Amino acid sequence: MNPKFTNSARYKCLEYLKKHSVDLYLCYCGMEECDPGHYYGPTSRSEYLIHYVLSGKGIFQADGKTYHIGENNAFIICPDEVTFYQADEEDPWTYIWIGFGGAKAETCLNYASLNRENRVGVFKCKNELVSYVKGMLNASKLTYANDLKREGYLFMFLAALINESNANEQHNTYDYPYQTYVEHALEFIDNYYDKDIKVNDIANYIGIDRSYLTNIFKKIMHVSPHQYLINYRLEKARNLIKKTNLSISEVSERIGYSDPLYFSKLFKKYYNISPTEFRTQIEELVRASKKGE
Repeated sequence: MNPKFTNSARYKCLEYLKKHSVDLYLCYCGMEECDPGHYYGPTSRSEYLIHYVLSGKGIFQADGKTYHIGENNAFIICPDEVTFYQADEEDPWTYIWIGFGGAKAETCLNYASLNRENRVGVFKCKNELVSYVKGMLNASKLTYANDLKREGYLFMFLAALINESNANEQHNTYDYPYQTYVEHALEFIDNYYDKDIKVNDIANYIGIDRSYLTNIFKKIMHVSPHQYLINYRLEKARNLIKKTNLSISEVSERIGYSDPLYFSKLFKKYYNISPTEFRTQIEELVRASKKGE
């Protein structure tokens, strides 16, 4: 599919980009000066999506909560979740957005303190972020050089968020070995999440104490290794349920849980819906989509 590029005075958008990188890739980006009351959703997406508000205000709804968003706020939408957002009637927002995915996408967002637990962030690096999105939009032609440019601007966009997030932390400088240990922990989880592993196994693999691992992991990832492992497994489970015909028991086993009943209870605790109900919901969405074609 060729990329689609729309350019007008109030709306610019680049989408349908080919995904060349496995680690981190840009799916689409854009910027818009919204009309009063303009809304999007409820709908879901298959990639991560960040909106950053340049001016004005609006609301964002996710997980049954409503967030009031204004200038310099960024809000995150995660894959396969239903969200809704709307511009204010009196002071509608102007925003930029980037949609992206890849194996390192969630890690980058955690470094920027944007995730399901922390939906909204305040970032003052407006000029940088706008320049990076404009750089992506200007590299709209389908060439290898432009592919590299867009990926580069994506990295710089995320790096700007991470730099500011770390600057806002009370302890914003971590020794490099801290990061090295955490990277090894993330790699271990990525390789062995489908096995019956515990936090002790991760710590033993790295060669450090469990409490020390938990401490440095929280500092850098803003979540415990135990919680990260659960989140990682459940995201894998959602993808398997959505994209395969595996039974719920087989899905449970594929992500490292030998007890499907425990897996189902855990899934419902985090997503307020059972794995079976989630599959039914996905199937209904697919049928509705086919009817609309």
